[in-house]
Amino acid sequence: MYNAQTVLTTQRGVHVIVFHLHLYQPERADPWLEIIFPEPSASPFRHWNERVSHECYEPNAELGNYKWVSFDVGPTLLTWLRRSRPVVYNALLEGDKAGLERWGHGNAIAHPYYHVILPLVPRRDREVLIHWGVEYFKRHFKRSPEGMWLPEMAVDLETLEVLADYGISYTVLSQGQVKGGRAGGPYKVVLPSGRSIAVFIRNDAVSNALAFQGFEKFAETLRGVEGDVVVALDGETFGHHIKGGDKLLADFISRHKDHLANLGWLYERGVKGEVEIVERTSWSCPHGLGRWSRDCGCDGPAPWREGLRKLVDWVGEAVDKAFEERLGPGGWDTLKRYIDVLMGGDRGGYTTEQLKLLEAQRAKLAANTSDAWFFARVGIEFGIAVKWALRAVELLDDPSPVEEFMRRLDEIAIDGKTALALCPRVRGPLMAAMMYVARATAGFQEERVGPYIVKPINDEFEIVDERTREVFRFRHDLLWGFEKI
Repeated sequence: MYNAQTVLTTQRGVHVIVFHLHLYQPERADPWLEIIFPEPSASPFRHWNERVSHECYEPNAELGNYKWVSFDVGPTLLTWLRRSRPVVYNALLEGDKAGLERWGHGNAIAHPYYHVILPLVPRRDREVLIHWGVEYFKRHFKRSPEGMWLPEMAVDLETLEVLADYGISYTVLSQGQVKGGRAGGPYKVVLPSGRSIAVFIRNDAVSNALAFQGFEKFAETLRGVEGDVVVALDGETFGHHIKGGDKLLADFISRHKDHLANLGWLYERGVKGEVEIVERTSWSCPHGLGRWSRDCGCDGPAPWREGLRKLVDWVGEAVDKAFEERLGPGGWDTLKRYIDVLMGGDRGGYTTEQLKLLEAQRAKLAANTSDAWFFARVGIEFGIAVKWALRAVELLDDPSPVEEFMRRLDEIAIDGKTALALCPRVRGPLMAAMMYVARATAGFQEERVGPYIVKPINDEFEIVDERTREVFRFRHDLLWGFEKI
C-alpha cells in the first residue's frame, strides 16, 4: 500500500523532486461559431473541458497543488478556464506567484499557442506559434517566461533555435530524446548557431510509473533513484486519469515540501553538463514523429494518418501562397502582431481583406493540432482538424481551394466511407442564422451568436462576422439561400 511518509525517508540519494504538470485540452470550439458543441462521449458533462475540469483542474486548485509544482497550460485551455472556470484560472496564476515567492522563480512555463508538432511545420509557423505563446504567457502571468513546453516534446535543433530566438532558456525532454539517456539536469545543448539552450530530462521510469501505474508504483520506482528527479507527465493524471490522484498528490506535497522545487530554481543552480538531442523525436511515439504523419502502429492501425497530414500540409501551402501574394513579405510580421487581436485587442487598424487572411493563418495553424492524429480511432479530434482546415480555405475567397479541399478529403478512407462524411454541411453564418431563429422562436431575442451579430431587417437577417467584418444576408425563412454583401 502506498505510504507517502516513507517514500523519501528511504531515499537519501534524492535531493530535489520537481513535478511538472502539462495541462492541455485542444481547441474544442467550432471554428465558425467559436462555441463548444455538446460532446456526448463526455457525458454526463456537456463536453470534455467540463468533465476534465471537474475531475482534475478544480480539485487540484482547491487543494493548492499548483503552488508546489511546475506546470504549463495550453493557451486554448487557459482561455476556456478564464471564461468558464475562473477559480481554476486564478489558482494557476496564484500558483505561479507562490513559486516566485518560495523559490525565486514562477511555477509556470510557456506553451506554443496551439498544440502543434513543431518539427512538422515550416519554421515561420513555429516562429508564429512560439511568439504568440510567449506574448500570451506575458499577458496572463505578467512576466516573461523562462521555459517553454514543446507539444508532445517533439524536438529538433531548428525548433530549439526558434526557442532561443524568443528568449526561452530551457525546455523539457525525455531520456530517449538525448544521446546517452541521462536524466535530471539542466543540461546544455549547443545549437548550430553557436548559441545554447538548456534542457531538463525527465526520469522516464519514475514519470511513467506514476502516469500509468499510480502512486504505489511511483514510490517503488523512486527508491532506486539518486540525485535530482524531474517527473513530467500530463496534469490530467491527477484526478482524471487516476481517480483520487489529486488528493494523493496533495498528500505527497504535504509530507515532502522540503524536497520540492520548480524548474526555474534548478535552472538557477547551473547546468550539469552537455547533451546532444536525438532529432525529430517525441515522448509519445517510439517511431520519431510517425504518429502525426503516417501509419506507424501507435495505438493500432491508422492508415488515414498520412492522408490527413498531406491534406493539412496542402492547406498550409494554399493559405501561405494567398497570404504572401496579397499581403507581401510584411504580412508575416503583421501575423505575429495579430496575437494582440486574439487576446482581445482592437481590429480597427485592419482591413477586411487583411483580417480574412490573418484568420486563415490562425485556422491553418489550429488545423495542425496534434490530437487529430494521436488516436488510431477517428473521433472528435479528427473532426476538429478538418473543420479548422476547411475554415482556412474558405477564408481565401476563392472557390478553387475549397473544391480541391473537398476532393482531397474524399480520398481519405475511414471505416468504409471517406472523410468527406465528417465535413460539416451547415456552418458559419448560416448556422448562426438557424440558431438565431431557433432562439427567437423560443422567445429569446439575442443579437449575438458566437462572433456573429444578427440584425433583423424587414424579412431578412443581416449577419456580421466581428472577426473579419464580413456581412451576410438571409431571408427570414432560410430557404432562399444567402447573399454575401
